[in-house]
Amino acid sequence: MSKAAEIVTCNETADEFQKVYYEKFDKQRHGLTNLYLPDAVLTWNSNVCKGKAEISNLLATLPISSCSVYSVDAQPIQEKAFNNKSVMICITGTIRFTSFPEKEFAQTFILHKIPDTNTMKISYDNFRFMNDL
Repeated sequence: MSKAAEIVTCNETADEFQKVYYEKFDKQRHGLTNLYLPDAVLTWNSNVCKGKAEISNLLATLPISSCSVYSVDAQPIQEKAFNNKSVMICITGTIRFTSFPEKEFAQTFILHKIPDTNTMKISYDNFRFMNDL
């Protein structure tokens, strides 16, 4: 596959992923951890969670939300970096939690391909409110 075709495929994967992720985040958060690897790391505004149990606990503390995505970009990561096919996805948008004003956010994911499958799971997730010092 050419580099250009690989980038197109990454962006198609990213677009599909963000639709699933934010639909679950807003409406089925209890099932969101199924998208993460068992040893995944989530950094939520400097709060670090390691593993599905910690990630699930943090997500359960968040109020009901509504997300709007503004931009999605993706790049393939060289196999030798993680010994696996991986994709970095960068997303910006807004999030509104019940009883709180809307805020802009940036979120970056690293997805790893699960060997012998056509599945990718989140290994790293970094969420940050923008303009929130």
